[in-house]
Amino acid sequence: MAEDLRVQRTKKAIKTAFIELVNEEGFAEVTIKGIAEKAIINRQTFYNYYQDKYDLTEQLNDEYLEILKKVIQYRVRELKDTDRTLPFMSDFYKSKYFTDVLANREAIMALMSIQYNQNSFKDRLRKLFIDIIQEQLSIEFTDLDIAVIGSFYISMISFIAKNNVKPTEQDLAALRKLVLMVMQ
Repeated sequence: MAEDLRVQRTKKAIKTAFIELVNEEGFAEVTIKGIAEKAIINRQTFYNYYQDKYDLTEQLNDEYLEILKKVIQYRVRELKDTDRTLPFMSDFYKSKYFTDVLANREAIMALMSIQYNQNSFKDRLRKLFIDIIQEQLSIEFTDLDIAVIGSFYISMISFIAKNNVKPTEQDLAALRKLVLMVMQ
């Protein structure tokens, strides 16, 4: 059954307030009182939907990882279907889901900045990238491969979200050239 429109609006206000506060003050400084004030709700309303800011963070992590999962799956499917050898990010920004990344860049930046346990958004996103690539392309990665490739994609997503840019083909060609030069 679909959620009541009032519930949807309240949850959206809470999420928006939380994201803004994380980007303004940092996760450690965010309080339920601050979220409630910014969302123009009372504290009890917040607790009707979330246990605490960690529960809200985990729910947001799940929501935004699902958006990014669609982008990753789309790109890996393209690689597999066309047997292309272009790096993963070459068509990332061309994906029909890329607009979701740009539209949600404030939330992605906030979630990327939060690190309170070993299950952070960045860690989960890195694992998601590697799992999908390994599953779809039957590639076995070493721990070093996982660390380097995962960090590369996290950095690219962070850069795009922070700077609100779509890399051009020229940008990506220059980046490929630089990476190959450095890695040789």
